[in-house]
Amino acid sequence: MTTTTTRPAPPATRRRRDPAVTLWAVAGVSWAITFALTLTGGTEAAHHDHVLEHDSQPWALRITLFLAVWVVMLGAMMLPTLVPLARMFGPVSARAGRPRTARAGLYGGYLLVWLAFAPLALLFDASVHLVVHAWPWLEAHEGLILSSTLVLVGAYQLSPLKDRCLTACRDPLTFLWQHYRRGLRGALNLGVRHGLWCVGCCWALMLLMFATGVGSLAWMVGLTAVMVAEKTTRWGARLVVPVGVVLIGSGLVLTALALGIGGAA
Repeated sequence: MTTTTTRPAPPATRRRRDPAVTLWAVAGVSWAITFALTLTGGTEAAHHDHVLEHDSQPWALRITLFLAVWVVMLGAMMLPTLVPLARMFGPVSARAGRPRTARAGLYGGYLLVWLAFAPLALLFDASVHLVVHAWPWLEAHEGLILSSTLVLVGAYQLSPLKDRCLTACRDPLTFLWQHYRRGLRGALNLGVRHGLWCVGCCWALMLLMFATGVGSLAWMVGLTAVMVAEKTTRWGARLVVPVGVVLIGSGLVLTALALGIGGAA
């Protein structure tokens, strides 16, 4: 009589290895680090004034500290939005061999795009501050920076480009079907491609981080909630227009306050 050995069911293994658990765990650690940095003043390393005007530290050190804080914030804010793609990528990469390497390539390529976005956003922020300091009237109405940014971000929320990028981010199955390739190089390329769509979808919202002060926990929580909801929930696409309208309305109100419109004569 022959005895057969029963192997563990693959679905249970896949459940134990759900990439969402890892991504949310890393995001949770990143939030804890961000909170600790905020309490100790560590997020100042990512502020415009510290990076560009802190003469007591070498330039290379300031940039390194800025990028380090930015990576922590990316872990907190952006990794949760990668969950739908990561869940679909897991079973596909498992059939190709070396799944851990492939997942690392996917995550690394995605974060690399956002890491490249950081210096560009910092440069834009620095340019805005240079204009403000060179224009006395605008320096006297510095509140217009935030109000203008709110209007800009709100307008982008209503744009066709935002809609196109968000549609791509919300459809990981089609994205995988079109762009998946085996191996580390294919995974890196997939992560970079998805990161570009994600930046196209969320760059304006992330720009608010610079207008409000990088490391503001209140803005981080609010922006993360909006981006995660837009990209991962069934009703997220319907959230875009109301958020845009609220941002534009808030920007116009702040503009009026900054200019003293409607105040007492």
